[in-house]
Amino acid sequence: MAGKARAPKFQRSTASVRREALVDATLQSLKQFGHEGTSIRRISAAAGVSIGLINHHFANKSELIAAAYESLALSLQESLRRQAAAAQGTPRERLVKFLRASFMPDILDPSIFSVWLVFWSMVMHVPEMRAVHDRTYRAYRALIEQLLRGVAESADVPPFKLQPAAIALSALLDGLWVELCLSPATFEVEQAILFCEDWLSALCAGALPGLKAGTP
Repeated sequence: MAGKARAPKFQRSTASVRREALVDATLQSLKQFGHEGTSIRRISAAAGVSIGLINHHFANKSELIAAAYESLALSLQESLRRQAAAAQGTPRERLVKFLRASFMPDILDPSIFSVWLVFWSMVMHVPEMRAVHDRTYRAYRALIEQLLRGVAESADVPPFKLQPAAIALSALLDGLWVELCLSPATFEVEQAILFCEDWLSALCAGALPGLKAGTP
């Protein structure tokens, strides 16, 4: 009687799975050790792979950190997009859901904020990081523009400049987020959300002159 076929002892991971594991290990290392303490050797140990395998997928540490930057930015954007899309009601209510989701505890996590600081510190002098920043910012602004477009198409909202409005709202969200991460005792999360909702109310009432359609 033939015995049962044995499962192979090791299973070869696909290239995308290996890259994802390396990106995850990089993010964890940046959270724990910062940029200076993050090395290819430490990442390889955390991911359980050889240094040679890292070199096969990434030319250097900066390229690996850039991949981690893009992965984190896009995953957070996708989470925000899903939460806004799942909201019931009007386009404005979906945008409000997006605003509230932007201040969820996982986004305000101090360890995540420390990783963003590493990324931002590299954007000005590492070309790979600059390219990722430009791509992910465009994607984030496009998401905000999409939500604002729904609001703009509402019958009771006066026309406004879509792209400048998206830039302004993005800047407001980023500024409040940074301040909450750096000085959480200054104001409450609910206050930050209220500031954003007040801005949206002013936009919908035509009370932001610089964003009115037809103005210079």
